[in-house]
Amino acid sequence: MNVLVIGATGFIGAVVAAALAGAGHDVSALRHSGGRATEYRPVPGDLTDPVSLTRAAAGFDRVVHAGPPLGADLDLAGVDALLASGSPLVYTTGAAVLGGGSHDEDSEPDPHPVVAWRAEVERRVRAAGGRVVRPGMLYGEGGGSVPALLAAKAAERGTGVYIGEPGVRWPVVHVADLAALYVAVVEHAEPGTVWHGMSETVRLDELARVLGGGTAAPWPLEEATAELGPIAGLYTLDQDISSDKTRRLLDWTPKHTSILAHLSAEPPSPAR
Repeated sequence: MNVLVIGATGFIGAVVAAALAGAGHDVSALRHSGGRATEYRPVPGDLTDPVSLTRAAAGFDRVVHAGPPLGADLDLAGVDALLASGSPLVYTTGAAVLGGGSHDEDSEPDPHPVVAWRAEVERRVRAAGGRVVRPGMLYGEGGGSVPALLAAKAAERGTGVYIGEPGVRWPVVHVADLAALYVAVVEHAEPGTVWHGMSETVRLDELARVLGGGTAAPWPLEEATAELGPIAGLYTLDQDISSDKTRRLLDWTPKHTSILAHLSAEPPSPAR
């Protein structure tokens, strides 16, 4: 298929674009003025200029949006512009759109306030026949903003840190496994569907302990919020999210199933 990848220079998009090309698809990359070049055919367009997206996305068999969230106004205007192109859209949201608790692919969104608008993004994509991918926390390939942040705090404090109470769980996924899921969604997913990219569930205090060399301590939410802003609240969101339907219907089998073992062997470089 002829596929446009949005975010092809980013952590997710670069691996997804390579996986799609490796599967034999003809990959193009959205590129804004002054943007970093890739090995793929550049298509002019800018996420901050929604009008440009309709023209950029027109004529593709699939458009994969793996770019960063930019906030309610730009994200909603951008998804409307992409859908107006008529090209089938695969859109990336995330686990936080489901809120706390146990969920699966059929659960209705109940988003954390930090990402509240993403529920409406999902609704618009699905209503237009697009596909939604909800990844867990990403790691691998030398990236992953959350492990890098926690590694930096561990280096700063001399112990691993986690925000809020112990026992908070998050779904996680290695970026290479996530890229394989995007290939499956592009090739096989029915219109209007939601897919979960989660390979396992991990306790954040256990992750912090690995990054801290065997020790971890709480980072009070008030202190974390003062440094990180409202996004710190996401770290207190306890989630146990199933990807059973995705695995079964798309024959998706993650190869990386232990983030703790991965981080023990390959600690991330602390974010700066």
